[in-house]
Amino acid sequence: MASEKQFWNTFKKNKTAMCSLCIVLLLFTASMLAYLFIPDHSPNANRQLPSIALSKPGFQANILSLPRPGLSTQQSFLERVVYGKKEAVDHYVFESIDMDESSIYITNYYGRTLIIPRDGIQDVAPYSDKKRFILGTDKFGRDIFSRIILGIRVSMLVGAVAVFISLFMGILMGSLAGFLGGIWDQLIMLLINVNWSIPTILMVFAIVLAFDRGLVVIFIAVGLTMWVELARIVRGQVMLLKKEQFVVAARNLGMGVPKILFIHILPNIIGPVLVMAAANFSTAVLVEAGLSFIGFGVEPPTPSIGNMLNEHYGYAMTGKLFLAVVPAITLMILVLSFNLVGAGLRDAFDVKKTA
Repeated sequence: MASEKQFWNTFKKNKTAMCSLCIVLLLFTASMLAYLFIPDHSPNANRQLPSIALSKPGFQANILSLPRPGLSTQQSFLERVVYGKKEAVDHYVFESIDMDESSIYITNYYGRTLIIPRDGIQDVAPYSDKKRFILGTDKFGRDIFSRIILGIRVSMLVGAVAVFISLFMGILMGSLAGFLGGIWDQLIMLLINVNWSIPTILMVFAIVLAFDRGLVVIFIAVGLTMWVELARIVRGQVMLLKKEQFVVAARNLGMGVPKILFIHILPNIIGPVLVMAAANFSTAVLVEAGLSFIGFGVEPPTPSIGNMLNEHYGYAMTGKLFLAVVPAITLMILVLSFNLVGAGLRDAFDVKKTA
């Protein structure tokens, strides 16, 4: 295996992989810190403005945000970053506003006028603002850009947790099967082959139906369907390395099995493991999107790329193509980037495709 310096030098020379890695890191950072910069800071970016539903990308609207007294909005900075900002305001889209001594008259873009109590408001100017919807709005009048960024967060979290589970299970089972051999190898390979025979999507269905929907269940379900491929690769690599002289010498010195595996063998198979981890990440993102698309994934109003596709694919044939294209392209970029990073890792580690 190449040294760390050789690996990094080789990886940096692969412009496609480096560009893909930058895209992945940018999307990860943006999604984790989404509530700091997205236009809609409300939880799940679920601020609904029906009067401007299905607006095109770049649309601008005048928004009046009037406070609702008596509602607590106290939050820590961390809560705002993770869950969004609690809102104690009512939002109105307006073309013009008139006031008298007791009421505010809000006229929207369709010429309809809404009358609301003035409630001591002296001037509406501090509460009004013009906002641009970069990617337009969906059928509920929600900001698509904000929901796309939060959807990427869900995909990243599902991918990360699923890959962690698959790495833990795959490395553990594969290394034990390859190193111990005998009856242990046969039992573990039987378990691997049984899991291998069950289609991934059916396995996820079974887990989700058994434990109900939810992010945690999705994490576990996707992770438990991806470890078998990694386990087979780890098993084969361990079976080769355990015959090497440094491993034989360690066994002759009385070193325990866990120590031999974690100190001498696993560091030498990190290349194939990382390549499989990158591939599993993109697979996890696709599986989560597929589950959400057919209604078995993340529950609305939590945004995910899959349920956004589900809500909007029907508009592709009605002149609102952007509603379906935006989440589809986002998913394509995310999956393609991880696949290209995996290809770059494979070339840098100089490992062959074993999957």
